[in-house]
Amino acid sequence: MSSGDQPQPDRRKRESTGTSPGSKSRSRGPRTVISIEFDPTEHRTENQTWFEKFRRWAKSGGKGLAVSLLVHAAILMILGLIVLQTQQRKVIDTLILTWSEPGTLVQPAPSKSRRPTTSPVEVASIAGSELVEKNPSPTPGSSAASSPLGVVPVGVGGALSGRNPRLRNATLEQLGGSSDAERSIKAGLGWLARHQTSDGHWELHQGYPDAGRSYVKTDTGATALALLAFLGHGDTHQSGEHQQVVEKGLKWLREIQDPVTGDLHDQRQEQGRNAAFYAHSMATIALCEALAMTHDAQLQPAAELAVKYLVESQHPDMGGWKYRPLTQRVMSGDISVTAWALMALHSARIAGISVPPEEFQRSSGFLDRVQEHDGARYKYEPNEPESRVTVARTAIGLLCRQWLGWPKTHPPLVDGVKFLMEDRNRPQWSAGRRNVFEWYYITQVVHNMGGDDWKLWSTAILESVVKNQVSAGSSKPGQDVRGSWSPRPEGEGEEYADKAGRLYLTAMCVLILETPYRHRPIYGE
Repeated sequence: MSSGDQPQPDRRKRESTGTSPGSKSRSRGPRTVISIEFDPTEHRTENQTWFEKFRRWAKSGGKGLAVSLLVHAAILMILGLIVLQTQQRKVIDTLILTWSEPGTLVQPAPSKSRRPTTSPVEVASIAGSELVEKNPSPTPGSSAASSPLGVVPVGVGGALSGRNPRLRNATLEQLGGSSDAERSIKAGLGWLARHQTSDGHWELHQGYPDAGRSYVKTDTGATALALLAFLGHGDTHQSGEHQQVVEKGLKWLREIQDPVTGDLHDQRQEQGRNAAFYAHSMATIALCEALAMTHDAQLQPAAELAVKYLVESQHPDMGGWKYRPLTQRVMSGDISVTAWALMALHSARIAGISVPPEEFQRSSGFLDRVQEHDGARYKYEPNEPESRVTVARTAIGLLCRQWLGWPKTHPPLVDGVKFLMEDRNRPQWSAGRRNVFEWYYITQVVHNMGGDDWKLWSTAILESVVKNQVSAGSSKPGQDVRGSWSPRPEGEGEEYADKAGRLYLTAMCVLILETPYRHRPIYGE
């Protein structure tokens, strides 16, 4: 095809021989050239054809189909929003005494001011965003508002007097077998003493058979639990069979305390996970009890700073505690962490440390929000349905009410204790039934009440706990189990012993057995 040829109105093939003018052929013979020409007007006509087809389709029913697609898309969007809203409102129920699997960790932001206003929203209480609106202070006419009871915490004079070695054995007779209980306690303390590390702390996650899972690591929590067991027996850093053990443990706690905030949790980069405030509250109790038992002025600053941190971490309106300082209204506490924090403030009073009265008033307000049956039953968090009531949570709530001044004859307390003492709740050491965490609280509640209920419960708990202590085994490091309690078989999931491990279970069992002399009964029997 020559350079002067013009496009033709149709597509065609043309054949010619030779080469184009001006070109130099490298072929010695004639060559056939096939040229394909495209008519731009024809291409434009094809586009117009597609457009005409689409327009005809739209006129013949396409509009109906398009409307149908839009309607279905809208329905799907609405359903998606409903599902999302349901998921956001669902309460993520962590177990009562737990250190949860790795999740979103939050870096703490220490502050010297009370209730800082900047803090990440707590991951563990998604439903908390509705709590302020749905759970205001009790309204006139509600059971909480109409109650004639004021919030007057119980007296603390002589609260730890039963730990005196001269009184201990006589007090233990309330268990119906003081020699068995005391031997079991001493064997448990011996096992704990043998597993203290060289620098004075204890660990949940390693060092012995059936240790806790790695994600429940909290050396502060382990150390505090062990110290509470020794202090409960009357051993301090100044006297007792395990004087040096207690001295090293208290020294470690004081050294890891944040000198600015007072936080005692050793894993501060994980603040917001379950361990943080359990560990801090338990360690605060240990410091306060040691101070109350010895009047050692060197413990005073650490104990006061730890209490101050708890006071500043309480929810400013709703009164609970959770896994981090509750500095935003969208957060909420839970009954388990609140109980340990409230016990720490109770221990502070025993040690002579001043606690603002409004802290107890707010705590009572939180209990009002998690109560059912006018305070005879308790659930984990506000806004949960009544179906979330459990025996353990009820025992926790009733013990808190006892600390906050409910009299022994208050009908909801009487009704609640009756619920705890039902035959189905009798302690039983078997797979799926054992729950030392539940037993720890029931034992304290019923011990405060005294009478026939206490005699019945103490006999049953003694039989279950003492009988299942390990009495023999290897003494080699890493294999020593003598005097401990095994987390196998696994108990109720609420107990969490299969995850927190042997040290946790052993300390809790010792604390249960020490109940008769660990605290004087609130109602004086």
